[in-house]
Amino acid sequence: MTDNGNKQLGADWAALMPKQVIPAANLLTPQFGAAAAVSVLGLGIASQLWGLWAGAIAGALDAHTKLNPVGNGENAAVPQITGDVDALKTIIRKKAAPISPKTVDAQATQVKAPIVPNVRPETAETAKKSDDLKRISGVGPKLVSVLNNMGVHTFAQIAAWTADDIAKVDDRLKFGGRILRDDWVGQARALAGGK
Repeated sequence: MTDNGNKQLGADWAALMPKQVIPAANLLTPQFGAAAAVSVLGLGIASQLWGLWAGAIAGALDAHTKLNPVGNGENAAVPQITGDVDALKTIIRKKAAPISPKTVDAQATQVKAPIVPNVRPETAETAKKSDDLKRISGVGPKLVSVLNNMGVHTFAQIAAWTADDIAKVDDRLKFGGRILRDDWVGQARALAGGK
């Protein structure tokens, strides 16, 4: 050490160590610096990942809260849905209501089969009487089996549906007015007449 006040870097701690340890300590200095840098970098990355995870959880909870508002639990949104369903039924009935006198006379002469849910599956007798309902546009094989389970097997049955029948079937199948849009009754009348 010099007496002019300029101290060598690390002279204080070097004075306390044996002379053989000082070179070894100088060899470890870059490794300690690297470990400190890696630690700081690791903590920075870890804090970024924590923020990402916490943001994702907060976003999911926010979305869940918006979809399921706090209140009466799951029944909080039921009145709004019920009102929408009632409005849809009214719209379907209004669109089906304007029936010309000719179709009323035609419907009065035809025998109307009731729509009975959960009727026994087709027997050999009903299979002979049933029409190929897939010929109606919008009716596929799965829908044919559903209609058959409801007791609908022929074009004449569909052709005889009233506005209330259409609304009941539409409600049961949850089609939202598809029966009217695809004009099943008109198609069934045409097919029943031209078997």
